[in-house]
Amino acid sequence: MTVDQTTKSTSQHLPDVAPLPLDLENHVPSLLVWVNNKFAADGSKAYRKMFNVGISDWRVVAYLGVKTEGTASEMSEFLGMDKAAVSRSIATLKDKGYIAAEQPNGRRISLTLTRQGVGLYNAMLKVALRRAEVLLSGFSQTERETLIALMQKMHMNIPHVVETTDALIKDGPSDWPPSGRSR
Repeated sequence: MTVDQTTKSTSQHLPDVAPLPLDLENHVPSLLVWVNNKFAADGSKAYRKMFNVGISDWRVVAYLGVKTEGTASEMSEFLGMDKAAVSRSIATLKDKGYIAAEQPNGRRISLTLTRQGVGLYNAMLKVALRRAEVLLSGFSQTERETLIALMQKMHMNIPHVVETTDALIKDGPSDWPPSGRSR
């Protein structure tokens, strides 16, 4: 197939409507995702090479290092992580001797860092803090404080985003599906 044939074939499948514009360079959700994905991927690479654990494992270790104890459900909720990912990390970290599980009241499984887990947390925290410092290099103290305040404000808006998303799922956007198609 020649380039002209490919172009002609492709153009026959183009929609008769144009995509709405989206300025990705100024779209806050896209920027947050890009920064997070790149920062997390690089962190995961470093943590795997240095400590033989990944980024999800680090998030569980960090949670327990800060909160001192918690359940898988609490971690999933607080961290915004999928319960299955949290469970996999817990299993990995238990197998490696970094966390311990207790069931003091017969129902709730409480997780804590072991002595070895605290050592892992302390070592990983030093790397995490150094990486965070580099991420914010070039920011003044005022800019850092403003960024943190704005991100905390965004975080407080998440319940409203969830409500809006639920409504959109239920009702759908007013102009979807395109005319001629049924819902």
